[in-house]
Amino acid sequence: MDLPIPADIRAQMDAYLKRLLASIDKEGFAIPFVPADPHTGEPSLAYTVGLNIHRGYELAISGLPYEASRSALNSLAARLLEQQTPPTQAMEVKGAAGGGYSLRLRRAESAAPFVLVRTVYSRNPPVWQAAWPDREGRFPGDAACMLSDGAQFPP
Repeated sequence: MDLPIPADIRAQMDAYLKRLLASIDKEGFAIPFVPADPHTGEPSLAYTVGLNIHRGYELAISGLPYEASRSALNSLAARLLEQQTPPTQAMEVKGAAGGGYSLRLRRAESAAPFVLVRTVYSRNPPVWQAAWPDREGRFPGDAACMLSDGAQFPP
């Protein structure tokens, strides 16, 4: 059973969606950010909304602060457009992260975390999640990597 949403909360949600749509119209996509949850341990999450209209997919990154997330997603979107190559499993996009580091892509296992994509477009396009490397350039899952999947990918 769905609980009713109070009018003031509904008004805030509607205003946020209007700002999001205006950003998509102006920039081609928007990047919502969900902060880390200290109670559950879930990492922060940032993702694009709007890329799927022209490219057929969205991008996401987890576990980074707001500015680093925005920078990485903007850089990743620009590099994929420059390369004119659609994302593929385990694709590394050179220099897409700060400090000249690469990002490695993998297809999101679930559409559940990307609520605003569904809200705006009433569908679930593919979402490619970007993993960032440790200081030695190793990604979660690589031998000797100091980072875990849990730090970067929501359950």
